[in-house]
Amino acid sequence: MINSERVVLVVEDDESIRNVIADVLEERGFRVQGAANGAEALARLDTTRPDVMVLDLLMPVMHGWDFMEAYAEKTGGNRIPIVVVSVNPALPRSFNHFGVRTVVAKPFDVDDLLNAVDEALAATGSEATR
Repeated sequence: MINSERVVLVVEDDESIRNVIADVLEERGFRVQGAANGAEALARLDTTRPDVMVLDLLMPVMHGWDFMEAYAEKTGGNRIPIVVVSVNPALPRSFNHFGVRTVVAKPFDVDDLLNAVDEALAATGSEATR
């Protein structure tokens, strides 16, 4: 199956990292949308529903924790799976109720990130293939 119908929202303030993630996912056939912070991501969720989100935590304007709280309020429990990318991979279990499927430590291995996205999609009943 080709991933061309699968949309990934990449929320990352570092443009070079956001572009690398987008390039890797686009090579796999995903459609990628980007946001530089949580506020931009919330605005994007008004017009699109991604299949999975790749979320940094430490960002200006609205960091990942505030985004997850605002996102949870906005969706009323309708969760999009989230793959967190962070320099601190030890996150509290309470993140699970926000839809966090896994955490990928920065700097990350591209294969680890792709596996995390595949697993997040598989957990929701969507299948991704390599």
